Amino acid sequence: MRAQLRELAPWLDATDVGPRAVDAGTCDRCGQRPRLLPTCGPAGWPALCRPCAAEVGDDGWCDGHLDEGRAARAWADALPDRWADVVVAWWVATGEVRLDPDAAAERVRAALGDGT
Repeated sequence: MRAQLRELAPWLDATDVGPRAVDAGTCDRCGQRPRLLPTCGPAGWPALCRPCAAEVGDDGWCDGHLDEGRAARAWADALPDRWADVVVAWWVATGEVRLDPDAAAERVRAALGDGT
């Protein structure tokens, strides 16, 4: 499954940003979406999702890493709309998280557009 995901989403190969750069789990700021970008800023959030990183901006990174933070946010902005689903699938494929079967079935139905 990992090889297929990497083929479909080559951005998963990144190791300084993305799901391979952070601990599996939800954003340390909003707690809603998967972590995506490691931070080092004074706000104290270890890792943020794409929307939170955009909202926090430069405040998510220390003065010495502002350029890296800007590059990380630009990288995240270029991801597909369903980036969060791919991140979770990656963590499942690597064994970092396990999905609840009922929740997984619901996500699959939603992804396929089945309203049941």
